[in-house]
Amino acid sequence: MNQKKELILGGGISKRRQGLWDRADKKRSRKQKHLYLVLDDWAKGFSIRKIDIDTLDLDSSSDMDLELPNLRLVSPEPKYRMNFAALGSNIFIASNRHPGTMVYDTETNGLAIGPHLPDTLLRGTQILVAAADMQQLYVFKFNHMDMQQSFEVMSAKQGDLHSSNPSTDWSWTSVPSPLPLTEGDRITSYAMHPDGHTIFMSASNNHNVCTTFSFDTKNHNWRFHGEWALPFQEQGYFDSELDAWVGLHEDGYICSCQVASPTSLVIMQPDCKMVKEKLFLKHSGSLGATLTYMGNSRFCLVERVVRKEMEFEDSFVGDCGFMVHITIFGLKYSREGELQTTIHRTTKSYQVSKNFMSFSPVAFWL
Repeated sequence: MNQKKELILGGGISKRRQGLWDRADKKRSRKQKHLYLVLDDWAKGFSIRKIDIDTLDLDSSSDMDLELPNLRLVSPEPKYRMNFAALGSNIFIASNRHPGTMVYDTETNGLAIGPHLPDTLLRGTQILVAAADMQQLYVFKFNHMDMQQSFEVMSAKQGDLHSSNPSTDWSWTSVPSPLPLTEGDRITSYAMHPDGHTIFMSASNNHNVCTTFSFDTKNHNWRFHGEWALPFQEQGYFDSELDAWVGLHEDGYICSCQVASPTSLVIMQPDCKMVKEKLFLKHSGSLGATLTYMGNSRFCLVERVVRKEMEFEDSFVGDCGFMVHITIFGLKYSREGELQTTIHRTTKSYQVSKNFMSFSPVAFWL
C-alpha cells in the first residue's frame, strides 16, 4: 500500500476537541467525588472501598487503616482475576472465566446484574476501554494460545447507560473489524484520543517489534500508525492542561506523550517526557502499580509491595503480608518545559492481603 509518510508530533487538538473530551467529566463534577479502591484482599474474591481523599490530607500519619468495604464480590472461579471498568458513576465487573457480569452504582450503592458476556469474550486476555462520553464500553479479547480474538461493544438500547437498567437495557454488539494482531503479538498500552472516538493501541511481539494502531469507533476502521509504541504501560490518560497522554513508564516513572494524529502515519514515537523522580518500583518487593486520572492534571498512583519485614513466599500467609501505597499528585510543565510533580503530594499506606497473583489493585475517581 502506497501511503505518504509524515511526522506528526501533535494531535492537532483544538479547544473544541478539548471541550468534547472534558464535557462528561465536568457534568459529573457537580457532586463530590471519591476514590473507589478495588482489592483482592480476601480468599473468595474482591472488595471495593470508598475513600474520601480529604481525610487523607487531614491525617498526618502515613500508615492508615482501610475503611470497611462497601462491597465484597465472590470470584466465579477461585484464583482467577476479575476485570473492572468505570462507566460514569458505575463500575462494570466481569471475568473471562464466566459470562455473568455485575454493575456497581456508586451513587446509590446498589449492585445490579449486567448483560452476559458473549462467548467470544471468554478464555482470553480482556482489555476494557470506555468511550469518552461514558455511553459505550469496548472490550478487546485476545487468546495467545489459539490466536482467537474478539471485539465487542456494550451499550444501552435507548442510548443512555446512566438512566437504564443494566440487566434488561444493556446489550453487546460484535464489532466487525478484527484486531490487526499477528501471532505472538500482545497489547502493551492503549489510550483514548481527545477526539473522543479514536482508541490508540500498541502491541509488541516475541521479537520486541512494536506497532501502533488506532480504531475509529464511528467508522469502525483500524489505521496503522508505524512501528513504534506508546511509552507507557497499559492505559494512558489524556489531560487537556498538559495537552498530552499521561501514563506509567516501565522503569517506575510517570511519563507524558504528545498525542499522535488519528489520521496520519507517524514514522517515530511522539515526543515523550518523564518526571525525574521515581514514584513507584522503588522497592524490590513491588508487584507493580496502576494509575487513575482524577481530572485537572491530578492523578492517583496505587502500588502494592511486600512488607519490608517479610519474605515474598511468607507474605501470602495471614491477612497483612502486603502494603498498598496510594499517592495522589499533580503534574505540570516547568518553565523549561520539563514534566514535574506539583509541590503538594499525598501518600498513604495500608496493610492488606493478596489472593490473586495476576491482579493489581485499581482505583476509580467517581
